[in-house]
Amino acid sequence: MRYTAEDGPTAETITVAVGHCLEDGLYSTIFPDDIVKDKQYCISDIRSVLENKADFSLASPRTRAYWKSWYRGVWDTVIKNIQLYICGILSKNDISVALYTFLKDCGDDWLRYVLDMFSTDFNNLCMFLNITGATIGFRSENLPRLHVDEGVEALYKGRKPP
Repeated sequence: MRYTAEDGPTAETITVAVGHCLEDGLYSTIFPDDIVKDKQYCISDIRSVLENKADFSLASPRTRAYWKSWYRGVWDTVIKNIQLYICGILSKNDISVALYTFLKDCGDDWLRYVLDMFSTDFNNLCMFLNITGATIGFRSENLPRLHVDEGVEALYKGRKPP
């Protein structure tokens, strides 16, 4: 079931593929891309709950609270993996701010991006990140990091950066 302000509750049918291994007797289910792995809910429903939109799915309050808690764990894991991937060059807070700033420009695809980073193997994070070396300024000082809304020039207030 999905809820929209215009139409009210609507039921949608999805098609899934179910595989059966003849050797082991195990079953596996392949969901479409808009269904979140291990959640069996549409990604837009979970995203709208995480964004605190009034227009969200008919999931119970307990399920919605669980999604928020689950996402905090996903976010913390992604940040930790990125920090390990870059050998601890940046703090978790710096990584979190940079990733959040990037995700604001992703529109409705931000949750898919985070979930893809979460589910990828640690060695494949290079597909999602573009790591550039640190820039060394005048007198071997590190240049200040970018701030979320201001940029590096804002730190100097009219002075020329080193």
